[in-house]
Amino acid sequence: MGEVVQDSWQDIAVRKQAERASKIPAEWIIPNSLLPAQDDEFVQDFPTKSGLFTDRELTITESTASEVVAKIAAGEWTALEVTKAVCKRTSIAQQLINCVTEIYFDQAYTRAAELDNFFRREGRTVGPLHGLPISLKDQFNLDGVDSTIGYASWAGKPIAEESTLVKLLRDAGAVFYVKTNVPTTLMMGESVNNLFGRTLNPRNRNLTTGGSSGGESALVTFRGSFIGVGTDIGGSIRHPASYTGLYALRPAHGRVSYQQVTNTFLGQEAVRSCAGPMARSPEDIRLFMSALVARKPWLYDPQIVPLPWRTDEEILPERLCFGFGMGDGFVTPSPPLRRAMDITKAKLIGAGHQVIDFIPYETKEATDIIIKMWTADGGEEIRRDAGATGEPLPTNVDRLLGSGNPSLKPMTVLETWQNQHAKSLLAQRFLERWQKTAVQTGTGRPIDALITPSVPFPAIRHETQYKWNYGVLSPLLDLTTGVFPVTKVDLEKDRVPADWQPISEKDKEVMDLYEKPENHENALVGLALIGRRLEEEKITALLKVMKDVVGVDY
Repeated sequence: MGEVVQDSWQDIAVRKQAERASKIPAEWIIPNSLLPAQDDEFVQDFPTKSGLFTDRELTITESTASEVVAKIAAGEWTALEVTKAVCKRTSIAQQLINCVTEIYFDQAYTRAAELDNFFRREGRTVGPLHGLPISLKDQFNLDGVDSTIGYASWAGKPIAEESTLVKLLRDAGAVFYVKTNVPTTLMMGESVNNLFGRTLNPRNRNLTTGGSSGGESALVTFRGSFIGVGTDIGGSIRHPASYTGLYALRPAHGRVSYQQVTNTFLGQEAVRSCAGPMARSPEDIRLFMSALVARKPWLYDPQIVPLPWRTDEEILPERLCFGFGMGDGFVTPSPPLRRAMDITKAKLIGAGHQVIDFIPYETKEATDIIIKMWTADGGEEIRRDAGATGEPLPTNVDRLLGSGNPSLKPMTVLETWQNQHAKSLLAQRFLERWQKTAVQTGTGRPIDALITPSVPFPAIRHETQYKWNYGVLSPLLDLTTGVFPVTKVDLEKDRVPADWQPISEKDKEVMDLYEKPENHENALVGLALIGRRLEEEKITALLKVMKDVVGVDY
């Protein structure tokens, strides 16, 4: 018998990319005469300026998810025309910013036509998401489709068991049409892999859209998706959303099903990855969450907390008090993030709300704890899966979990227990400090939420290493966290002050990374809104406050 020759990872990548390209209809291929030059950085406005879209297609794709489901329910739009418009815009997005992994258009058209037939026959919708196209991060499983999470060795192995979340959203009326790009392993702040390549930011193609849900953030901000489903174990929903002007929610574990989702760190449960929505409005976040909870997901996933959508928790006091976390006492925000914080504070105070300082000093200790959790196996799982085809890990993954981290070694069981106990003690101290703010707020309550940057910098250039991450507290302590947009990088206002002094060596590293606003031109800037565990209703309502009071200035 001859030896079986395994395809190289390069051959697998060529095959997967050709398969993806073949699923874009010929009539949606951008003509060479209209294709932006490679050095054209800003392509966000291409759909409106290219002449490739009808006015109706633009109206549909520029609408929010809440507007779309209302139009379909009123019989003004059909599910099929909405789906085709979104698939067309997604096809254009893929050619410009490389945000897609798997194309599912034909199945989407069949599903949309079935929904339209039901509506015509029954005179009603099947559920609150009737006809709404929803995009999925690559790791969510669709029947008959690969879930590679960027590994060449996982290509050509279509999934048979769909994610529970997929089934629940479909039951509510959703239409699935595409899956989006991620970094290999999911453990990196930029969405790039050997299989599908690098996702670009449509407002500046020299910049990242973040990771690991960077394909989702790119597609949603380009208006190729109304709602995208991402996941987050260290910032993977929050960072991409803050880089691209989106509203988003990282729910606490137990509100959104993660069952039958392709993942890294299987069996690691000391810090949990959570799935959540990325969208263009807080109303869309509410639509997604309330529609999902209405399906009673706890009947299908034993990890789900049996909580209905609590409308009483959405009723907010007239006067709110927010904690204000300008940095973490170890690293200060870069000028665009500081300005976004100042804008938010001024507008909240102007609307009659209270803002008090609450610096999350716990971030530095949380970073040490969570990195130990991510690396507890010494990188064995990731080296195994990348090694199956000999593909190299992305540089920034290799620095954490590969040969680029020579000090990496597995933790002992005792060391793991000690680290998890340190997490429990930190959670207790953080809660106690939060509760003590009741004496400062003037409302008789502790702070209603904490406003802070998710990362110290706006969207960064490709292959740039994250120097610091404010976002580790939310997954480590399982805190419900939203994201809201505020502003964009300003080339005049966002220069580093001449008299700026670092408060630590790491602070200097971060500001050196930022350097100047020209490195981040046109990048959007958002902030995080942190609540307590299982406060999804409240945080969603507070995102609406941010939209109404703070708004955006671009």
